[in-house]
Amino acid sequence: MQSISQIAERDGVSKAAVSKAVRKMLDERPDTPVERGPQGQVMLVSLAHYDHYRQRFVNPAKATAPIRAVSTAASGPVDASESFEEARRQAEWLKVGRERIRHQEDCGQLLRRDRLEEAHRAVGREIQNVVRRLQNRADEVAHAVSKEGVHGVRLVLRNIAFEMGGEIADKLASIAGGAADTDDLIDGDDHEAVAP
Repeated sequence: MQSISQIAERDGVSKAAVSKAVRKMLDERPDTPVERGPQGQVMLVSLAHYDHYRQRFVNPAKATAPIRAVSTAASGPVDASESFEEARRQAEWLKVGRERIRHQEDCGQLLRRDRLEEAHRAVGREIQNVVRRLQNRADEVAHAVSKEGVHGVRLVLRNIAFEMGGEIADKLASIAGGAADTDDLIDGDDHEAVAP
């Protein structure tokens, strides 16, 4: 973990340039290890993640700082035996990560992101359809105003809200009833799964 100032000094660029790269990296990869200050500012960032991000996603023709290989340490290139050990260590961590994901899949703790977003859209559409019909009850509200005033409107609105809430609950129960108990697993890295 190094500060933005340390990275800027190492690469010979301005702190603003490093800050911009870190901000972009965190937008695209929010799980990047960073330490934040009391106001949420980035105090320290994982140097390996920073170098890996720049190596994979920064156009070398546009880069002002040298793009370093991930196998280099802050003090310079490492020898072949150290890079081999680092590669083995990272391979083992990847295996552990894959096993953790496989275990979560087996336990049914992962949701398919595409299915979750599709469900959110369906739920939103159904709720909007019910709420949009509120204007059809304008005559009922107007009649309550003319007959009983504000108290009458409160009663009518309470009844309408109760009916709409029941209708929304029925629609959501219908959607849930038609949904599969588990999502199909996707092979490959094309889709993301999120923990519930």
